[in-house]
Amino acid sequence: MSIFEEYLYIDYENVQDVNVDVIKKSIKVTIIVGKDQTKVPIDLVQKTQPFGNAVEWIRVNGKGRNALDFFIAYFLGKDVAADREKTFIIYSKDTGYDPLINYLKKSGIKAKRIVSFQELGQNKTISIDEAGMKKVKESLIKVAANKRPKKRSSLTGFIVALLKGLPKQDIDNIIEDLFIKKIVYEENGIIKYSLDK
Repeated sequence: MSIFEEYLYIDYENVQDVNVDVIKKSIKVTIIVGKDQTKVPIDLVQKTQPFGNAVEWIRVNGKGRNALDFFIAYFLGKDVAADREKTFIIYSKDTGYDPLINYLKKSGIKAKRIVSFQELGQNKTISIDEAGMKKVKESLIKVAANKRPKKRSSLTGFIVALLKGLPKQDIDNIIEDLFIKKIVYEENGIIKYSLDK
């Protein structure tokens, strides 16, 4: 039996915004880093050091689209086999994990995928420019489906151009909220849209 209540697996190729402020002592964090990811911010590593063995960085030899998915599935499966009564969380904006999550849930295992560290925080919410969010959604609806931004970087550029002068943090918060509300999601590295939400 483990001392941890929750296990968090971070797909570091997919998300790099690791927020250590919301990590609790009861969470075991496994950060999976791909072979080609040679630059990890030193301040992030330093912020995770006080957690000791509760935060583990694992570099894998996987290369190519979705390579880390299989490693995360492996580590998650290993932990489920050791203690299936815990909660298992995958942090990734990629919906490719959802069939695994659904299978685990049907097997009686508490599992979920989060798209933001805000979902781990206790009643912590991000500040959203509601008028900006509405303008972004309305503008995306007007763009033909095949012309909408397909990468996070192009989505960011689209929003920056649309909301000229809005601070970077506000832009980041709008993008985060789009993912949390599942208005946008990622599938195999491509941004997809569900604008009816």
